[in-house]
Amino acid sequence: MPLFLGTSLCLEQRFVLGLSPLMLIIACIAAPVALSFLGLKLTRKLVPLSFLKKHHDVTGPLYTTLGTIYGIFLALIVSTTWQFYSTTSANLVQEARCLGAMYSDADAYAPEFRDQLRKIIREYRDALVEQEWRTLAKGEASPEAHRLLNQLTEAYTHHKMTDASEGAFFHESVVNLNHIRALRSSRLDDASSGLLPFLWWVLVVGGVATVGFSFLFGAENFRAQAIMTMLITGVIFLAFYTIVNLDFPYSGVVAIPSTPFQELIFK
Repeated sequence: MPLFLGTSLCLEQRFVLGLSPLMLIIACIAAPVALSFLGLKLTRKLVPLSFLKKHHDVTGPLYTTLGTIYGIFLALIVSTTWQFYSTTSANLVQEARCLGAMYSDADAYAPEFRDQLRKIIREYRDALVEQEWRTLAKGEASPEAHRLLNQLTEAYTHHKMTDASEGAFFHESVVNLNHIRALRSSRLDDASSGLLPFLWWVLVVGGVATVGFSFLFGAENFRAQAIMTMLITGVIFLAFYTIVNLDFPYSGVVAIPSTPFQELIFK
């Protein structure tokens, strides 16, 4: 299993990790809103109001079409990102349940093997909570957690059953162990992979085009048009802010906590 140590962070993840929550809001929402106001003001200075008003019959339908197409695409990306975030959260709960089941099934083994397994499982859980959750925010795994998981695998690999009654519990434990390894691999992948750069380019270009197109309307009341333009910009880039935070489920303000592992009770 790869450790993901030294993984170079993508630009999006560097953006999330390098900025405080307040600065991220400013960069994702406040700055684009301010730029939209400046862009509208500059357009009004360069293009006469009478010229803009002459083309309202064409500008209106085209802007409606552009806004609809971009809105559908943006909603699809937000929805897909949320689904991945929800799946990651559900997988984490399943991973913790498998670990808890392995700990409980250890009751069926001889005291020496039972105590060995439970010691490794407790140490593995502690390594996840205390170490791996910090490294997940950087898209990396904990070497200690990796070592303990391999140690747990070796314990089951080299165990020779002495009692036929152990068979069912041993089989169930091995199945749970394989699930844990698979779910952990998915968790590490989710922590280090984000939206494709190509899709980000499409989102940004589409957002800039949608906001920029609104400059081509010539409302008599500049203040009213400026407010509407900034509101449209704010909504679009609020969606960007949502995507950025959900894209890396173990980083940022909505980072998934290690609560399912913390709540495991090992007696």
